[in-house]
Amino acid sequence: MAPKPSKLVILARHPELASIEMLASAGARLGLDLAVINPDELIVRRQSGDKAASLLDSRGKELLPPALVLPRMGSISDEHSLCIMQAFHSAGFKLVNEVGPLVRVRNKVNALLELASAGFPVLPFALARIPSDIPGLVKRLGGFPIMVKFLRGSQGLGVMKAGDAATASSIVTAFNALGFDVYLEKFCPPGASRDARVLLVKGKHLAAIQRQPRRKDYHANVHAGARPKVYHPSEEEVKLAERAARFFRLGLCAVDFLKTREGLFILEVNASPGLAGMSEAHGKDIAELVLGRLTGVRNSP
Repeated sequence: MAPKPSKLVILARHPELASIEMLASAGARLGLDLAVINPDELIVRRQSGDKAASLLDSRGKELLPPALVLPRMGSISDEHSLCIMQAFHSAGFKLVNEVGPLVRVRNKVNALLELASAGFPVLPFALARIPSDIPGLVKRLGGFPIMVKFLRGSQGLGVMKAGDAATASSIVTAFNALGFDVYLEKFCPPGASRDARVLLVKGKHLAAIQRQPRRKDYHANVHAGARPKVYHPSEEEVKLAERAARFFRLGLCAVDFLKTREGLFILEVNASPGLAGMSEAHGKDIAELVLGRLTGVRNSP
């Protein structure tokens, strides 16, 4: 008798996104018992005498382990989503990325502070809310232009370049007024640096791309128009990425780094990396390779 297909739950608010569709299609080809579930539609219930909470779907049906849960929210995970993930853990499900590691990396400054404290190379950065502090901080970071980034941005959103103190101060003031914190990071011109992403599954390198911004642009995100191409990372780059993945205890992540004349720097550790650009560059289904490594299920030739 054929073994029962592995169960996989993908937690995603937007199943129409390319990476979610790719994962769902890959799961079907691998014969996985797969469900894509919006965490907003789940109910967590704990009754008197229960040690663990129950998870109910929108029809009132209880979700039961065993199954592997793949969260696809990353830096935009809100408190509700984190509670849902913790409930999955409490109920006996296995999570690819658990709540603790996700909390550590969803705030970029917190993640950079942890990395720097542990000896990982990161670019000079500063977190400030008072506009009058900005000129002095920027001078210490290397001068203008300067990058201004959201603490919890994704897909290149909330990444801006400021060419002078007035612009930087205006950006910080405007977004703080809207309730968004931002931080300043040293700007490295695309022509004098190389932006790359290493995809890691279970702490091991799976694939990598170099991201080339459009002409006269500085955004290196594929969603923002950057062109992905196959990248063969050096041994140093692979070791650095794998160390970062293990440091944060992430089962699936991407490590973005910048290679400059001054050395190699980690820009971000992304717990919910997009897969479309990686697949486009390599000309293969990266989603299937990811699920194959996570579940141990391989497609029959």
